[in-house]
Amino acid sequence: MNYAGDNMMQRGTLFVVSGPSAVGKSTVVERVLQINPALVRIVTCTTRIMRIGEQNGRDYIFLDKEDFLSRIKRNEFIEFSEVYGNYYGVLLSTIQEAIASGSNAILVINWEGFLKIKQTLQDKVVGIFINPPSVATLEERIRSRGTDSPEAMQRRLNLAQQDMQHANIYDICFINREIEETAQQIVKYINESTYHEIS
Repeated sequence: MNYAGDNMMQRGTLFVVSGPSAVGKSTVVERVLQINPALVRIVTCTTRIMRIGEQNGRDYIFLDKEDFLSRIKRNEFIEFSEVYGNYYGVLLSTIQEAIASGSNAILVINWEGFLKIKQTLQDKVVGIFINPPSVATLEERIRSRGTDSPEAMQRRLNLAQQDMQHANIYDICFINREIEETAQQIVKYINESTYHEIS
């Protein structure tokens, strides 16, 4: 399927935010949306179990595995992947609806997903990568979650370090020392990017 020629690709920009596990990217994006409510959040689909405090349609679109695999066969995902035994994917329709409305949109996804979306949407996608202040800080954040076994936490840390090696494929990188500061920096960058596009 080729979406590059769709009219919706001529509208708005999709800002993709990535970063290693536990870097705080979801929290930063939540704050970005509070500061700039004109941005449309693209919600990712997943087959993983809903965690305490999460809401369907807000944090993720929670699907069972059978439904997810059926959507893959129908080519409904612009990109999808399997992580820790669970499937994650971005529905093309959610991006179409956001950008067709003339709005700029924001999406949290990993670097592999970013590359797939970039290949399809090309210059309508801007990549933002969030790094931790240090690997030690990231390790502390991962361990403080306490939701995984020691083996799972080590796998998550190893994967996070691999993720950081791909920061150079993004348009810009920010170091998340403090949520508010990072969110403000990203909002400023998005506003400046949008202004330059219009002008």
